[in-house]
Amino acid sequence: MPARPPMDFAPFKRLKETAVFLHVYRRDLLFFFLVFYLPVILAGLLLPGTTRGGETQGAGIPMAALIFDFFYHPIYMGGLIYVLNRVETGRPWSLKEGFVVGVRLWDRLLLANLISLVIIGLGFMVFVVPAIIAYARLAMVEFRIVLDGDDALQAIKSSYRMTRHDMLPIIGSTSLLFMAFILLRLFIDHLAQTLGVDPLLPFVLDSILTIAVMLMLTVLLFRFYGLASRRHALVTP
Repeated sequence: MPARPPMDFAPFKRLKETAVFLHVYRRDLLFFFLVFYLPVILAGLLLPGTTRGGETQGAGIPMAALIFDFFYHPIYMGGLIYVLNRVETGRPWSLKEGFVVGVRLWDRLLLANLISLVIIGLGFMVFVVPAIIAYARLAMVEFRIVLDGDDALQAIKSSYRMTRHDMLPIIGSTSLLFMAFILLRLFIDHLAQTLGVDPLLPFVLDSILTIAVMLMLTVLLFRFYGLASRRHALVTP
């Protein structure tokens, strides 16, 4: 029986590795994600929705835009994972291929996201901690579908197995990333209210911040996926 590998709980180290990866491949990743995430930004800007005080506005966080993002998410995330894998291995990629991958795997990714959302939601109904644990154990689901060809249920089972030794590092690193995201969003909103600027400016800044954080989060989980895959290869005869 193979020895259990030691747990490397180093969230700052993983975030630093993620930042280096993003810096090296920034042109490819930013170009791809800006093109593919643009429909989400436009939806948030143009679709009406109910915001504070029950008023209907064009900007903010419209419910219609959230629904659009949920159903469009598998396309741009599937394409982004495809691009991450191609640039890391030095292979060429194209926007068309990324779009084709996202569309081809849309149903599997959407089903996996729905199941994951239900599991995490049930965790929140019990307590916050089970939801956080569920999030960490399901962090590899989309990568398994895109890179390993799993169906939704296989991906969930494989993600649960792969994250066994990385659960705490995943929770630690993503928590730091989300805290930084929340603090920056609060700062942008406070600055906008203090200066009395047009609502469009904080929306644009929030969109840029969201793109940066989503890219960093995806690359961070991609790094954990690579570590878990190499660990599995070493212990599998």
